[in-house]
Amino acid sequence: AVESFMAGLERFRKLPPAQRAMVAIAVLLDGRESQTFLEQDAHLGEELGEVAQIMAVLPASTRIPLLGTELRQALGELQEPVRFEGD
Repeated sequence: AVESFMAGLERFRKLPPAQRAMVAIAVLLDGRESQTFLEQDAHLGEELGEVAQIMAVLPASTRIPLLGTELRQALGELQEPVRFEGD
């Protein structure tokens, strides 16, 4: 079970910041129902739904602080200016 969670967390953290934020918000708001919502994404639905399912089964005492932290980090990354080589 721990290995499965760690693999799921790694998959979550590899998502682009906007998708990480979307998964975090969905799971924080809808818990287990978030998988159904996220699977509707035309491009990454399967991946987002699977990651949400892994996160949603965590106990609330773990899920809420973890996803709150991950959401803040993803939003911070979205606010960073884009840098190009040579800048």
